Amino acid sequence: MQAVGAPSKPRIKGDFLGSPLICILSTLPDFSISPTGRIVRVMALTILHFADLHLGVENYGRLDPTTGLHSRVRDFSASLATAFDLAIEEEVDLVLFAGDMYKNCDPTPTHQREFARQLQRLQQARIPMVLIVGNHDTPVAYGKATSIDIFSDLQLQSTYVVRRPELLRIDTANGPVQIAGLPWPTRNILRTTAAYRDLPQEEVTAAVQEICAAQIDEFARQLDPEVPALLTAHIAAADATFSGSERTAIIGQDPIFLTSTLANPAYDYVALGHIHKYQDLNRGQHPPVVYAGSLERIDFGEEKEEKGFCVVSIEEDASAPRGRTTAYEFFPVPARPFATVRLAVGADEDATDKIVAACKATDLADCVVRVLYDLPSGYAEPVDLQRVRQALESAYHIASIQPRFAPVERQRRAEVSEDLNLGEALDRYIDNSAEIQQHRQELKDHALQLERALELGQREEEDE
Repeated sequence: MQAVGAPSKPRIKGDFLGSPLICILSTLPDFSISPTGRIVRVMALTILHFADLHLGVENYGRLDPTTGLHSRVRDFSASLATAFDLAIEEEVDLVLFAGDMYKNCDPTPTHQREFARQLQRLQQARIPMVLIVGNHDTPVAYGKATSIDIFSDLQLQSTYVVRRPELLRIDTANGPVQIAGLPWPTRNILRTTAAYRDLPQEEVTAAVQEICAAQIDEFARQLDPEVPALLTAHIAAADATFSGSERTAIIGQDPIFLTSTLANPAYDYVALGHIHKYQDLNRGQHPPVVYAGSLERIDFGEEKEEKGFCVVSIEEDASAPRGRTTAYEFFPVPARPFATVRLAVGADEDATDKIVAACKATDLADCVVRVLYDLPSGYAEPVDLQRVRQALESAYHIASIQPRFAPVERQRRAEVSEDLNLGEALDRYIDNSAEIQQHRQELKDHALQLERALELGQREEEDE
Protein backbone atom coordinates (compact mmCIF):
# COMPACT_ATOMS: atom_id res chain seq x y z
CA MET A 1 0.00 0.00 0.00
CA GLN A 2 1.38 3.34 -1.05
CA ALA A 3 1.10 6.48 0.99
CA VAL A 4 -1.38 9.16 0.12
CA GLY A 5 0.02 12.29 -1.44
CA ALA A 6 -0.04 15.82 -0.09
CA PRO A 7 -2.89 16.92 2.17
CA SER A 8 -6.06 17.64 0.26
CA LYS A 9 -7.85 20.94 0.08
CA PRO A 10 -10.95 21.44 2.24
CA ARG A 11 -14.13 19.81 1.02
CA ILE A 12 -16.49 21.88 -1.09
CA LYS A 13 -19.84 21.73 0.64
CA GLY A 14 -23.26 22.55 -0.71
CA ASP A 15 -26.00 21.34 -3.00
CA PHE A 16 -25.05 22.30 -6.55
CA LEU A 17 -26.98 19.69 -8.50
CA GLY A 18 -27.91 21.06 -11.90
CA SER A 19 -25.43 23.92 -11.69
CA PRO A 20 -22.59 24.49 -14.15
CA LEU A 21 -20.17 23.82 -11.30
CA ILE A 22 -21.29 20.19 -11.15
CA CYS A 23 -20.62 19.72 -14.83
CA ILE A 24 -17.11 21.08 -14.48
CA LEU A 25 -16.07 19.34 -11.25
CA SER A 26 -17.52 15.98 -12.18
CA THR A 27 -15.12 15.78 -15.10
CA LEU A 28 -12.08 16.29 -12.89
CA PRO A 29 -10.34 13.19 -11.48
CA ASP A 30 -9.95 14.66 -7.98
CA PHE A 31 -13.64 15.33 -7.41
CA SER A 32 -16.81 13.27 -7.19
CA ILE A 33 -20.44 13.58 -6.10
CA SER A 34 -21.46 11.80 -2.89
CA PRO A 35 -24.72 9.79 -2.71
CA THR A 36 -26.34 12.74 -0.92
CA GLY A 37 -25.39 15.17 -3.66
CA ARG A 38 -22.43 16.84 -1.99
CA ILE A 39 -19.30 17.61 -4.00
CA VAL A 40 -16.25 16.11 -2.34
CA ARG A 41 -12.60 15.87 -3.14
CA VAL A 42 -11.60 12.29 -3.93
CA MET A 43 -9.04 11.15 -1.39
CA ALA A 44 -7.79 8.17 0.58
CA LEU A 45 -7.62 8.31 4.33
CA THR A 46 -4.96 6.01 5.80
CA ILE A 47 -5.03 4.68 9.35
CA LEU A 48 -2.51 2.45 11.10
CA HIS A 49 -4.28 0.02 13.45
CA PHE A 50 -2.37 -1.91 16.12
CA ALA A 51 -3.14 -3.34 19.55
CA ASP A 52 -1.95 -5.38 22.52
CA LEU A 53 1.58 -4.08 22.86
CA HIS A 54 1.92 -5.43 26.43
CA LEU A 55 5.11 -3.50 27.00
CA GLY A 56 6.65 -4.79 30.21
CA VAL A 57 6.28 -8.51 29.60
CA GLU A 58 9.75 -9.71 30.56
CA ASN A 59 9.56 -13.49 30.42
CA TYR A 60 12.02 -15.44 28.33
CA GLY A 61 14.88 -12.99 28.38
CA ARG A 62 17.68 -11.47 30.45
CA LEU A 63 19.01 -8.16 31.68
CA ASP A 64 21.43 -6.31 29.45
CA PRO A 65 24.31 -5.22 31.73
CA THR A 66 25.28 -2.39 29.40
CA THR A 67 21.86 -0.68 29.41
CA GLY A 68 20.15 -2.11 32.48
CA LEU A 69 17.15 -2.96 30.29
CA HIS A 70 15.56 -6.36 30.05
CA SER A 71 16.16 -7.84 26.63
CA ARG A 72 12.44 -8.37 26.05
CA VAL A 73 11.80 -4.67 26.58
CA ARG A 74 14.05 -4.07 23.59
CA ASP A 75 12.04 -6.64 21.60
CA PHE A 76 8.70 -4.99 22.30
CA SER A 77 10.08 -1.48 21.73
CA ALA A 78 11.62 -2.54 18.41
CA SER A 79 8.32 -3.94 17.14
CA LEU A 80 6.53 -0.74 18.14
CA ALA A 81 9.24 1.32 16.41
CA THR A 82 8.73 -0.73 13.23
CA ALA A 83 5.04 0.19 13.19
CA PHE A 84 5.73 3.87 13.83
CA ASP A 85 8.51 3.92 11.22
CA LEU A 86 5.96 2.99 8.58
CA ALA A 87 3.42 5.45 9.93
CA ILE A 88 5.90 8.30 9.62
CA GLU A 89 7.47 7.26 6.32
CA GLU A 90 4.11 6.72 4.64
CA GLU A 91 2.53 9.80 6.26
CA VAL A 92 -0.54 8.00 7.53
CA ASP A 93 -3.39 10.21 8.66
CA LEU A 94 -4.06 8.56 12.02
CA VAL A 95 -2.62 5.91 14.34
CA LEU A 96 -5.24 3.89 16.19
CA PHE A 97 -4.28 1.77 19.19
CA ALA A 98 -6.95 -0.72 20.34
CA GLY A 99 -5.88 -1.31 23.94
CA ASP A 100 -3.44 -3.04 26.34
CA MET A 101 -0.45 -0.73 26.20
CA TYR A 102 1.43 -2.31 29.10
CA LYS A 103 1.68 -5.64 30.87
CA ASN A 104 -0.51 -4.29 33.68
CA CYS A 105 -2.08 -1.09 34.97
CA ASP A 106 1.04 -0.11 36.95
CA PRO A 107 3.82 0.22 34.36
CA THR A 108 7.31 1.03 35.55
CA PRO A 109 8.84 4.42 34.70
CA THR A 110 11.12 2.58 32.26
CA HIS A 111 8.20 1.09 30.35
CA GLN A 112 6.39 4.45 30.30
CA ARG A 113 9.53 6.09 28.97
CA GLU A 114 9.88 3.54 26.17
CA PHE A 115 6.38 4.21 24.87
CA ALA A 116 6.62 7.98 25.39
CA ARG A 117 9.73 8.07 23.18
CA GLN A 118 7.82 6.46 20.34
CA LEU A 119 4.76 8.65 20.86
CA GLN A 120 6.97 11.72 20.63
CA ARG A 121 7.97 10.65 17.13
CA LEU A 122 4.31 10.77 16.05
CA GLN A 123 3.93 14.14 17.71
CA GLN A 124 6.87 15.52 15.74
CA ALA A 125 5.39 14.10 12.51
CA ARG A 126 2.01 15.72 13.36
CA ILE A 127 0.21 12.38 13.17
CA PRO A 128 -2.76 12.15 15.56
CA MET A 129 -3.15 9.07 17.73
CA VAL A 130 -6.14 7.51 19.49
CA LEU A 131 -5.50 5.26 22.52
CA ILE A 132 -8.23 2.90 23.72
CA VAL A 133 -8.06 1.62 27.28
CA GLY A 134 -7.73 -2.18 27.44
CA ASN A 135 -8.24 -4.63 30.29
CA HIS A 136 -4.53 -4.67 31.15
CA ASP A 137 -4.62 -0.86 31.31
CA THR A 138 -7.60 -0.85 33.70
CA PRO A 139 -7.09 -0.82 37.49
CA VAL A 140 -9.12 -3.18 39.63
CA ALA A 141 -10.44 -0.38 41.84
CA TYR A 142 -13.03 1.80 40.11
CA GLY A 143 -12.02 5.46 39.89
CA LYS A 144 -8.26 4.95 39.84
CA ALA A 145 -6.30 6.16 36.83
CA THR A 146 -5.63 3.81 33.95
CA SER A 147 -2.08 3.22 32.77
CA ILE A 148 -2.56 5.57 29.79
CA ASP A 149 -4.51 8.42 31.43
CA ILE A 150 -1.27 10.37 31.71
CA PHE A 151 -1.23 10.96 27.95
CA SER A 152 -4.60 12.67 28.19
CA ASP A 153 -3.71 14.70 31.29
CA LEU A 154 -0.59 16.04 29.60
CA GLN A 155 -2.85 17.40 26.83
CA LEU A 156 -0.50 16.30 24.12
CA GLN A 157 -1.32 17.68 20.71
CA SER A 158 -3.56 15.34 18.70
CA THR A 159 -3.38 12.49 21.23
CA TYR A 160 -6.75 11.17 22.35
CA VAL A 161 -7.32 8.72 25.23
CA VAL A 162 -10.66 6.89 25.28
CA ARG A 163 -11.38 5.51 28.76
CA ARG A 164 -15.20 5.69 28.44
CA PRO A 165 -17.41 5.12 25.38
CA GLU A 166 -16.91 8.19 23.23
CA LEU A 167 -17.50 9.43 19.68
CA LEU A 168 -14.61 11.51 18.36
CA ARG A 169 -14.31 13.61 15.23
CA ILE A 170 -10.67 14.18 14.35
CA ASP A 171 -9.25 16.42 11.64
CA THR A 172 -6.41 14.79 9.74
CA ALA A 173 -4.20 15.90 6.88
CA ASN A 174 -6.63 14.32 4.42
CA GLY A 175 -9.88 15.30 6.01
CA PRO A 176 -11.99 14.44 9.05
CA VAL A 177 -12.58 10.97 10.47
CA GLN A 178 -15.03 9.73 13.09
CA ILE A 179 -13.88 7.30 15.78
CA ALA A 180 -16.44 5.45 17.90
CA GLY A 181 -14.34 4.30 20.84
CA LEU A 182 -15.36 1.46 23.15
CA PRO A 183 -12.77 0.71 25.84
CA TRP A 184 -12.61 -2.46 27.88
CA PRO A 185 -16.13 -3.00 29.30
CA THR A 186 -15.25 -3.60 32.93
CA ARG A 187 -17.98 -4.96 35.19
CA ASN A 188 -16.73 -2.77 38.04
CA ILE A 189 -18.62 0.23 36.68
CA LEU A 190 -21.93 -1.59 37.01
CA ARG A 191 -20.98 -2.95 40.42
CA THR A 192 -20.95 0.62 41.75
CA THR A 193 -24.69 0.97 41.12
CA ALA A 194 -27.31 -0.52 43.44
CA ALA A 195 -29.19 -2.32 40.65
CA TYR A 196 -26.20 -4.52 39.78
CA ARG A 197 -24.28 -4.70 43.06
CA ASP A 198 -25.70 -8.00 44.30
CA LEU A 199 -26.30 -9.76 40.98
CA PRO A 200 -24.38 -12.93 40.04
CA GLN A 201 -21.36 -12.38 37.82
CA GLU A 202 -22.96 -14.01 34.77
CA GLU A 203 -25.94 -11.61 34.96
CA VAL A 204 -23.65 -8.60 35.24
CA THR A 205 -21.66 -9.86 32.25
CA ALA A 206 -24.86 -10.24 30.21
CA ALA A 207 -25.87 -6.70 31.16
CA VAL A 208 -22.48 -5.37 30.04
CA GLN A 209 -22.91 -7.09 26.67
CA GLU A 210 -26.34 -5.55 26.17
CA ILE A 211 -25.19 -2.06 27.17
CA CYS A 212 -22.17 -2.18 24.85
CA ALA A 213 -24.23 -3.49 21.91
CA ALA A 214 -26.69 -0.65 22.40
CA GLN A 215 -23.81 1.84 22.57
CA ILE A 216 -22.39 0.60 19.25
CA ASP A 217 -25.80 1.10 17.61
CA GLU A 218 -26.24 4.52 19.20
CA PHE A 219 -22.86 5.71 17.93
CA ALA A 220 -23.82 4.47 14.45
CA ARG A 221 -26.98 6.60 14.53
CA GLN A 222 -24.95 9.68 15.49
CA LEU A 223 -22.45 9.39 12.65
CA ASP A 224 -22.20 11.88 9.81
CA PRO A 225 -22.61 9.62 6.76
CA GLU A 226 -20.39 11.93 4.70
CA VAL A 227 -17.36 11.38 6.95
CA PRO A 228 -15.34 8.12 7.21
CA ALA A 229 -16.12 6.31 10.45
CA LEU A 230 -14.36 3.59 12.43
CA LEU A 231 -15.47 1.58 15.43
CA THR A 232 -12.60 0.62 17.72
CA ALA A 233 -13.02 -1.57 20.77
CA HIS A 234 -11.08 -3.74 23.19
CA ILE A 235 -13.39 -6.73 23.48
CA ALA A 236 -13.70 -10.47 22.89
CA ALA A 237 -15.70 -11.58 19.85
CA ALA A 238 -17.49 -14.91 19.81
CA ASP A 239 -16.18 -15.86 16.37
CA ALA A 240 -12.54 -15.05 17.11
CA THR A 241 -9.78 -17.64 17.16
CA PHE A 242 -7.93 -17.29 20.45
CA SER A 243 -4.26 -17.86 21.03
CA GLY A 244 -3.42 -20.89 23.13
CA SER A 245 -3.00 -19.12 26.43
CA GLU A 246 -5.91 -16.73 25.91
CA ARG A 247 -8.74 -19.23 25.82
CA THR A 248 -8.70 -20.13 29.50
CA ALA A 249 -8.41 -16.46 30.46
CA ILE A 250 -11.31 -15.28 28.28
CA ILE A 251 -13.88 -18.09 28.09
CA GLY A 252 -16.31 -17.76 30.97
CA GLN A 253 -14.79 -14.50 32.18
CA ASP A 254 -15.14 -11.81 29.49
CA PRO A 255 -18.22 -10.27 27.91
CA ILE A 256 -18.50 -11.89 24.48
CA PHE A 257 -19.85 -10.09 21.39
CA LEU A 258 -21.27 -11.45 18.16
CA THR A 259 -19.67 -10.40 14.89
CA SER A 260 -23.11 -9.29 13.71
CA THR A 261 -23.18 -6.77 16.58
CA LEU A 262 -19.80 -5.34 15.61
CA ALA A 263 -20.24 -5.35 11.82
CA ASN A 264 -22.62 -2.39 11.74
CA PRO A 265 -22.69 -1.12 8.11
CA ALA A 266 -22.50 2.49 9.30
CA TYR A 267 -18.79 1.95 10.01
CA ASP A 268 -16.11 1.75 7.33
CA TYR A 269 -13.78 -0.41 9.44
CA VAL A 270 -13.89 -2.08 12.87
CA ALA A 271 -10.52 -2.02 14.66
CA LEU A 272 -10.35 -4.50 17.53
CA GLY A 273 -7.92 -5.38 20.29
CA HIS A 274 -7.75 -8.01 23.04
CA ILE A 275 -7.24 -11.16 20.94
CA HIS A 276 -3.58 -11.64 20.04
CA LYS A 277 -4.08 -13.44 16.74
CA TYR A 278 -4.48 -11.34 13.56
CA GLN A 279 -7.82 -12.13 11.88
CA ASP A 280 -10.74 -10.62 9.99
CA LEU A 281 -14.06 -11.84 11.38
CA ASN A 282 -16.05 -10.44 8.47
CA ARG A 283 -13.69 -11.20 5.57
CA GLY A 284 -15.00 -10.18 2.19
CA GLN A 285 -17.94 -8.35 3.71
CA HIS A 286 -18.57 -4.77 4.79
CA PRO A 287 -17.17 -3.59 7.12
CA PRO A 288 -13.94 -5.48 7.85
CA VAL A 289 -13.95 -6.56 11.52
CA VAL A 290 -10.26 -6.95 12.27
CA TYR A 291 -8.09 -7.98 15.19
CA ALA A 292 -4.64 -6.63 14.37
CA GLY A 293 -3.20 -9.02 16.96
CA SER A 294 -0.27 -8.34 19.26
CA LEU A 295 3.06 -6.93 18.14
CA GLU A 296 5.13 -9.53 19.99
CA ARG A 297 4.66 -13.14 21.06
CA ILE A 298 3.74 -13.35 24.71
CA ASP A 299 4.19 -17.11 25.21
CA PHE A 300 4.36 -20.42 23.37
CA GLY A 301 0.62 -20.36 22.71
CA GLU A 302 1.44 -17.72 20.07
CA GLU A 303 4.44 -19.58 18.65
CA LYS A 304 3.07 -20.06 15.14
CA GLU A 305 1.26 -16.71 14.82
CA GLU A 306 2.49 -13.88 12.62
CA LYS A 307 2.70 -10.58 14.47
CA GLY A 308 2.17 -7.11 13.09
CA PHE A 309 -0.30 -4.31 12.41
CA CYS A 310 -2.79 -3.19 9.78
CA VAL A 311 -2.85 -0.17 7.49
CA VAL A 312 -6.36 0.80 6.42
CA SER A 313 -7.28 2.89 3.38
CA ILE A 314 -10.73 4.48 3.12
CA GLU A 315 -11.25 6.04 -0.28
CA GLU A 316 -14.03 8.18 -1.71
CA ASP A 317 -15.74 6.28 -4.51
CA ALA A 318 -18.95 7.63 -5.99
CA SER A 319 -19.67 4.29 -7.65
CA ALA A 320 -19.64 2.41 -4.32
CA PRO A 321 -22.97 1.85 -2.54
CA ARG A 322 -21.92 4.03 0.40
CA GLY A 323 -19.75 6.43 -1.54
CA ARG A 324 -16.56 4.98 -0.02
CA THR A 325 -14.50 1.81 -0.24
CA THR A 326 -12.30 0.28 2.44
CA ALA A 327 -9.16 -1.77 1.98
CA TYR A 328 -6.52 -2.85 4.44
CA GLU A 329 -3.22 -4.69 4.51
CA PHE A 330 -1.48 -6.61 7.29
CA PHE A 331 2.18 -5.72 7.83
CA PRO A 332 4.27 -8.26 9.78
CA VAL A 333 6.96 -7.11 12.20
CA PRO A 334 10.19 -8.98 13.00
CA ALA A 335 8.83 -10.29 16.31
CA ARG A 336 11.00 -12.57 18.45
CA PRO A 337 10.53 -16.13 17.11
CA PHE A 338 9.48 -18.96 19.43
CA ALA A 339 10.33 -22.58 18.63
CA THR A 340 9.50 -25.94 20.20
CA VAL A 341 11.71 -29.00 19.66
CA ARG A 342 9.54 -32.11 20.19
CA LEU A 343 10.78 -35.69 20.06
CA ALA A 344 10.23 -39.16 21.47
CA VAL A 345 13.08 -41.29 22.77
CA GLY A 346 12.87 -45.05 22.34
CA ALA A 347 13.78 -47.51 25.10
CA ASP A 348 17.00 -48.51 23.30
CA GLU A 349 18.04 -44.98 22.27
CA ASP A 350 20.43 -42.58 23.96
CA ALA A 351 18.25 -39.65 25.01
CA THR A 352 21.05 -37.08 25.01
CA ASP A 353 22.24 -38.01 21.52
CA LYS A 354 18.74 -37.88 20.10
CA ILE A 355 17.89 -34.53 21.74
CA VAL A 356 21.16 -32.97 20.58
CA ALA A 357 20.60 -34.21 17.03
CA ALA A 358 17.05 -32.80 16.98
CA CYS A 359 18.24 -29.41 18.22
CA LYS A 360 21.04 -29.22 15.65
CA ALA A 361 18.65 -30.17 12.86
CA THR A 362 16.40 -27.18 13.64
CA ASP A 363 17.15 -23.51 12.90
CA LEU A 364 16.93 -22.03 16.38
CA ALA A 365 19.01 -18.89 15.86
CA ASP A 366 17.71 -16.02 18.02
CA CYS A 367 14.65 -18.05 19.08
CA VAL A 368 13.04 -18.52 22.46
CA VAL A 369 13.29 -22.33 22.63
CA ARG A 370 11.75 -25.12 24.63
CA VAL A 371 12.66 -28.79 24.31
CA LEU A 372 9.98 -31.39 25.06
CA TYR A 373 11.02 -35.01 24.91
CA ASP A 374 9.02 -38.15 25.70
CA LEU A 375 10.71 -40.99 27.55
CA PRO A 376 9.41 -44.54 27.92
CA SER A 377 8.29 -45.65 31.34
CA GLY A 378 11.20 -46.76 33.49
CA TYR A 379 13.85 -45.02 31.38
CA ALA A 380 16.71 -44.42 33.77
CA GLU A 381 19.57 -43.03 31.66
CA PRO A 382 20.17 -39.38 32.71
CA VAL A 383 20.17 -36.64 30.09
CA ASP A 384 23.35 -34.60 29.78
CA LEU A 385 21.81 -31.12 30.03
CA GLN A 386 25.15 -29.42 29.43
CA ARG A 387 25.45 -31.08 26.00
CA VAL A 388 21.87 -30.10 25.19
CA ARG A 389 22.50 -26.48 26.16
CA GLN A 390 25.62 -26.42 24.00
CA ALA A 391 23.50 -27.60 21.07
CA LEU A 392 21.19 -24.65 21.76
CA GLU A 393 23.91 -22.01 21.89
CA SER A 394 22.44 -20.12 18.93
CA ALA A 395 19.11 -19.68 20.73
CA TYR A 396 18.10 -16.35 22.19
CA HIS A 397 16.74 -17.93 25.36
CA ILE A 398 16.18 -21.50 26.59
CA ALA A 399 12.76 -21.57 28.20
CA SER A 400 12.81 -25.22 29.30
CA ILE A 401 14.26 -28.67 28.66
CA GLN A 402 11.45 -30.87 29.87
CA PRO A 403 11.00 -34.65 29.92
CA ARG A 404 7.62 -36.31 29.72
CA PHE A 405 7.38 -39.92 30.84
CA ALA A 406 4.94 -42.31 29.25
CA PRO A 407 2.00 -42.92 31.56
CA VAL A 408 2.15 -46.06 33.66
CA GLU A 409 -0.81 -48.24 34.38
CA ARG A 410 -2.54 -46.76 37.38
CA GLN A 411 -2.87 -48.88 40.45
CA ARG A 412 -6.30 -49.84 41.70
CA ARG A 413 -7.60 -47.03 43.89
CA ALA A 414 -7.75 -47.87 47.56
CA GLU A 415 -11.19 -48.60 48.90
CA VAL A 416 -12.17 -45.98 51.46
CA SER A 417 -15.39 -46.50 53.40
CA GLU A 418 -17.40 -43.97 55.33
CA ASP A 419 -16.76 -45.73 58.66
CA LEU A 420 -13.04 -44.88 58.56
CA ASN A 421 -11.77 -41.76 60.32
CA LEU A 422 -9.65 -39.25 58.38
CA GLY A 423 -6.32 -40.63 59.57
CA GLU A 424 -7.24 -44.20 58.66
CA ALA A 425 -8.56 -43.16 55.26
CA LEU A 426 -5.35 -41.28 54.50
CA ASP A 427 -3.20 -44.21 55.56
CA ARG A 428 -5.09 -46.54 53.25
CA TYR A 429 -4.79 -44.12 50.36
CA ILE A 430 -1.07 -43.48 50.91
CA ASP A 431 -0.35 -47.20 51.16
CA ASN A 432 -1.50 -47.51 47.56
CA SER A 433 0.39 -44.43 46.31
CA ALA A 434 4.10 -45.13 46.40
CA GLU A 435 5.07 -41.70 45.06
CA ILE A 436 3.71 -39.88 48.15
CA GLN A 437 4.55 -42.35 50.91
CA GLN A 438 7.61 -40.38 51.97
CA HIS A 439 5.31 -37.43 52.76
CA ARG A 440 2.87 -39.50 54.85
CA GLN A 441 3.16 -37.66 58.13
CA GLU A 442 3.21 -34.20 56.56
CA LEU A 443 0.05 -34.94 54.58
CA LYS A 444 -1.74 -36.35 57.62
CA ASP A 445 -0.79 -33.36 59.76
CA HIS A 446 -2.13 -30.89 57.18
CA ALA A 447 -5.33 -32.89 56.68
CA LEU A 448 -6.02 -33.12 60.41
CA GLN A 449 -5.39 -29.40 60.86
CA LEU A 450 -7.88 -28.68 58.07
CA GLU A 451 -10.42 -31.04 59.69
CA ARG A 452 -10.10 -29.24 63.03
CA ALA A 453 -10.44 -25.81 61.39
CA LEU A 454 -13.61 -26.92 59.61
CA GLU A 455 -15.09 -28.33 62.81
CA LEU A 456 -14.30 -25.12 64.68
CA GLY A 457 -15.93 -23.03 62.00
CA GLN A 458 -19.04 -25.20 62.08
CA ARG A 459 -19.36 -24.85 65.85
CA GLU A 460 -19.02 -21.07 65.62
CA GLU A 461 -21.82 -20.97 63.06
CA GLU A 462 -24.03 -23.11 65.33
CA ASP A 463 -23.34 -20.83 68.33
CA GLU A 464 -24.44 -17.77 66.32
